[in-house]
Amino acid sequence: MFEQIKKWLMKKLDIKSPVIKSATTAAEQYASDHYRDLTQSQTHLIVQLEAKLAAYEAQQSNSVLADIQQLFVNQTNKGIRKYGETVRAENLTPVEWCQHALEEHADSMVYLMALKKSLEESGANGLETS
Repeated sequence: MFEQIKKWLMKKLDIKSPVIKSATTAAEQYASDHYRDLTQSQTHLIVQLEAKLAAYEAQQSNSVLADIQQLFVNQTNKGIRKYGETVRAENLTPVEWCQHALEEHADSMVYLMALKKSLEESGANGLETS
């Protein structure tokens, strides 16, 4: 069994000499390189996860960001119920996407103007101090 493993390893590592020491050294080097690559990969993933966790914690402590996130979740769910899927880039041409965005912004301007007029009429101009 050991001989078969040694032959396989020697072939895999392109070792010509049947000396066990060479195969062992090569195996150790191979394992070391593999471990280093694996460690670097895992370290990279850990750093990414830590960054995402920090962003999530910051977001959760900011109620405005949490409300915006919930709005995105609600809108996504609404779109799935209405259209059966989420937004996909291939559904519209770039010009159609521009038109859609312009229409959405026009709607938001209408909502903001209505709110502004309502606040003006009620005397709440946003400049009150406590």
